[in-house]
Amino acid sequence: MAVPFGPVQRTRLLGEALGRALLALDRRVLLLGSGGLSHDPPLPTLEGAPPEVAARLIAGRQPTPEERAGRENRVRDAGLAVAAGKPGPRLNPDWDRAFLDLLAKGRLTATDTWTNAWITAEAGNSTHEVRTWLACYAALAAAGPYTMRSSFYRPIPEWIAGFGITIAETRRNP
Repeated sequence: MAVPFGPVQRTRLLGEALGRALLALDRRVLLLGSGGLSHDPPLPTLEGAPPEVAARLIAGRQPTPEERAGRENRVRDAGLAVAAGKPGPRLNPDWDRAFLDLLAKGRLTATDTWTNAWITAEAGNSTHEVRTWLACYAALAAAGPYTMRSSFYRPIPEWIAGFGITIAETRRNP
């Protein structure tokens, strides 16, 4: 995930538009949204990055094997430290559960007022991946009310991420 991010409302509206387009197909469709919930792994960000890192982030160049190994080691070490109770990248299970509850209740427009800075401050730099969840639920909601049939959540400190799985379906006839 990298800045600049568009407004969160834009993500929801994109999901709604996708949902309307899928409805026009008059077929059963499976939507999959993925991405971590709260997480803030020790990965470089554009702001404050050394010039060579900034150039790689902007150009999208793949890291060398050595760079990748270094990054993986930093993330692994941070995850182990967090799991051992040491200070490090944070998780926010309360935020994660509130977000999943918002999806379950269909309160998607509540995210319209969220700012990018607020999401980052509350749940971490990489939490913006939840936009895929929001877009998928907005697409589903375009078909009418839905029911979240199943929801599982667990914070996984070793992964420096909140992990969740949900299953939802429209209340329309299949």
